[in-house]
Amino acid sequence: MNKVSFFFPGSAKIQGDKQAEVSRLLRERLAAGKNFFVNFGEDKTTKQLRGYYRICGVLAPYMEEFEGVIGTKDIVAAFVEDECNYITPVKGKRLHRSLKEASIKDMKMLIQRLYEMGAAYGAKNYKLTSDEKKAMNEYYKIKTND
Repeated sequence: MNKVSFFFPGSAKIQGDKQAEVSRLLRERLAAGKNFFVNFGEDKTTKQLRGYYRICGVLAPYMEEFEGVIGTKDIVAAFVEDECNYITPVKGKRLHRSLKEASIKDMKMLIQRLYEMGAAYGAKNYKLTSDEKKAMNEYYKIKTND
């Protein structure tokens, strides 16, 4: 079965069209007489990803100092995503995947790599704050021992 995602823009007309599409899909599934499930969730927001990019920003000057690479949060993020193989090969190119689609396993892997870099560089304040952890935990509905 296919997963269907809907992102609602501000327009009431478009929202009405989406509601009609969801109703149509439900009717089709019910008419088929097969089991299915409906899952309502929320899209990641800046709140969930803020900590990840904050850490990247903290590590940027350290990366520049230790690696000789111009340091920006985007460069650090790209470096970590490459190292963790968080990419999608497309026509012979390696494209970075969207963090909005990252699973809990992916995010743990990426954040762990950032932590390793922070420790290696002797950086300060490179770990997620309790508010950032809470936002991630609420999104993924997990519990941590940190």
